[in-house]
Amino acid sequence: MKKAQFALTLIVFVCGCENEPTADQIVPLDQVPPSIMEIARKELPGYTFDTVYKMKVEGADAYEIRGKDKRGKVREVEVSASGEVLGIE
Repeated sequence: MKKAQFALTLIVFVCGCENEPTADQIVPLDQVPPSIMEIARKELPGYTFDTVYKMKVEGADAYEIRGKDKRGKVREVEVSASGEVLGIE
């Protein structure tokens, strides 16, 4: 019985590793399309952006642009590759 439990555990572990979620890709600021950065600046005026993640939203490419204001408050705006604002946090 213990061998069967071990085998089942091993199968679950191996199968689970094949579908590991991948982390969002960090994109250097100078490689973000200028139109995407322009939208982020328009949505969050006064913020200095320091980190951009490229991700998939419903199967389509999108960017999450994070920045801080002068007081240190962190916010982010999500923009699709086509330029649609998907959300602001």
